[in-house]
Amino acid sequence: MRKKVRLGMIGAGNIGRIHLQACQECTGLEVAAVCDVEKRRAKQAADEFGVPHVFTEYRKLLAADVVDAVSVCTPNNTHLPITLAAIRAGKDVLCEKPIAMNAREARRMVAAAKKARRILMAAQSSRYTPAARFVKKIADQGRLGQVYYGKALWLRRSGIPRGWFQDAKQSAGGPLIDLGVHAVDLMWWLMGRPKPVSAFGVAFDHLGRTGQGMGDWGVGWNPGKFTVEDMIGGLIRFEDGRALSLDISWAAHTADQYWLRIFGTKGGAQFLPETMLYHSDGNTKLDVVPQLARDNHYAAENQHFVDCVRRRKEPISPGSQAVVVMEMLDAVAKAARTGRMAAIRTG
Repeated sequence: MRKKVRLGMIGAGNIGRIHLQACQECTGLEVAAVCDVEKRRAKQAADEFGVPHVFTEYRKLLAADVVDAVSVCTPNNTHLPITLAAIRAGKDVLCEKPIAMNAREARRMVAAAKKARRILMAAQSSRYTPAARFVKKIADQGRLGQVYYGKALWLRRSGIPRGWFQDAKQSAGGPLIDLGVHAVDLMWWLMGRPKPVSAFGVAFDHLGRTGQGMGDWGVGWNPGKFTVEDMIGGLIRFEDGRALSLDISWAAHTADQYWLRIFGTKGGAQFLPETMLYHSDGNTKLDVVPQLARDNHYAAENQHFVDCVRRRKEPISPGSQAVVVMEMLDAVAKAARTGRMAAIRTG
């Protein structure tokens, strides 16, 4: 087992800083380098978090013998080239969600990692929350019976991020690929990862394209025209008849709300505004509010990546599973464009 993993953080924007902060809580890890296209931002992050090496070009970081692994926290359209370059350089990779612009790119990343025997972990942070880990455990124990349906509602009233998020060429989509990736991944994982076969979707851009609904976060470089959806709904059907649905928005004339629920034959569960379990004993309804430990799920995610690198084991959220998630998102987006059901052919 390696003593410490030397990590290079590629991208020092909002999500990169979240990961840098989370890494402070990890053991067996040394953040050895930070890289960002804006030197001032890279230097500021390095000074704040005590990182010794600063780069503005990821290829130079990869060429330097200062890291064993990298965390890719950059715009979506850069995930593929950075990850492939890192794998070729012999580095293990933690890649922010969505892992790629589409399933085709994700498959290339997974194939490269497999061939080079490198770890490729998708940063699906929702899997690492205390609530998700708890519900996953009881679902795997059969205490919910067969989880046959999942439904996610993630509605922002005014939450369109700034900058590259609004540009389809850099992001590949709006709230579906930004927020929906969490909802689809988490529900699919809790359901035991059934095989998806088809999807339907509807998408709208009424507010974003007229300059409404801007949020107060996001990265401000490369501003452009609004070319993605601001609200989307989708339904994904699985081979065994189970299904999941989602309604996601960056901007909508409604209250801000986020909840995700799964429905099983013996019980159900919800996430946010609080975690609850629903059961029954005959005619008696049982609503259980588990008292979960609080922790930083980004720290748990990064610690898991470090442990996988040190022990050479497959992550809880491997790149191979992220491929299937991207296939589902691709299908919802295609159905929204065409107005017709889209088939999903995994693998």
